[in-house]
Amino acid sequence: MIRTAVMRVAVVASAAIASIVGAPALAHAHHPEITPLPVAYSLGENFSVPCSGQLTGAVRTPHDRPGQVTVSVSWLPFFTGPCHNAIFVNYSSASGTDGIGSGTRLIVLPFASRAFEPLTGEITFPMPSGGASMTVTPNAVSTTYLAPLANTVRFPVA
Repeated sequence: MIRTAVMRVAVVASAAIASIVGAPALAHAHHPEITPLPVAYSLGENFSVPCSGQLTGAVRTPHDRPGQVTVSVSWLPFFTGPCHNAIFVNYSSASGTDGIGSGTRLIVLPFASRAFEPLTGEITFPMPSGGASMTVTPNAVSTTYLAPLANTVRFPVA
């Protein structure tokens, strides 16, 4: 009788331990939340050297906000002057061929810029979960036009 009770406790304890050890982990994404954008250099609007600068940034796909993409950009002007700085965010989702989740957004930066003082901007928009790609370009001729594939970043959306 004691042996049977001990066997039952051992079997229940073994089953409990096996279920705890063998249980799947809590769901979490296996991708980085931040993907840096390639650095781009631009002559500035209308080929103007006084409006030239450098564009950097990052794409964030936070785990706690699935289906949301945040693009942060920083424009570093090389000269001081009144320059129209608009940054185009061209994105494409791999979720379908009918264009759902693909498009262009615009980040408008302040009009007046000072040499080597970065101007920053950010935009958040929905995108279907899955693979995606993005090219971020200024409103002028830049290195992104010379090699668009080299300036395209690919990232997963939770």
